[in-house]
Amino acid sequence: MILFAGFSLERLESMLPKLADWASVVGLVVGIAALVYSAKAFVEAKRAKKSAEEARKAVRTLVAADKVHYLGSKAKELYSNVSHENYAVAVFLATDLRFEINGAITRWEFLDIGTKERFRDASRLAMQVAQFMQSKGQFEILEKAKVLKKCDLILAILSGESGKIQAGLEGGSES
Repeated sequence: MILFAGFSLERLESMLPKLADWASVVGLVVGIAALVYSAKAFVEAKRAKKSAEEARKAVRTLVAADKVHYLGSKAKELYSNVSHENYAVAVFLATDLRFEINGAITRWEFLDIGTKERFRDASRLAMQVAQFMQSKGQFEILEKAKVLKKCDLILAILSGESGKIQAGLEGGSES
């Protein structure tokens, strides 16, 4: 009989099945714990992804609100230059405003269809203002009033959309 650290070989052989049973139980418990931990990690990862997407949307909306506010300021500047008969500057501003509005339509895929359509209307008006002013050297009073009305419409569209975006931001922070 061989002794191994105070145990006989026969005794070790008889304990081996019991040890294997306990090892199986411990392995099963560790496996279940790992599965539960993995499931919790998966749920947390999904929550983190959702939070990141919400934050991304909020930041993009904030940037859009700032840009629409900037476009509104440009529309006010356009109106002012037409009013003060700075037609060369007004043509430049109308053209630039049109391109920036078109860029916003393309860049911000998250805008709803109605907003995009109103932006397209503002872009068309800006193009009409630029083309009309380029074709004329001087304006008669009625022509100037017509151009100012179009400038006012552009401003109204941009101000309205800026207000909607701002209201959406304020409403989104309350929930």
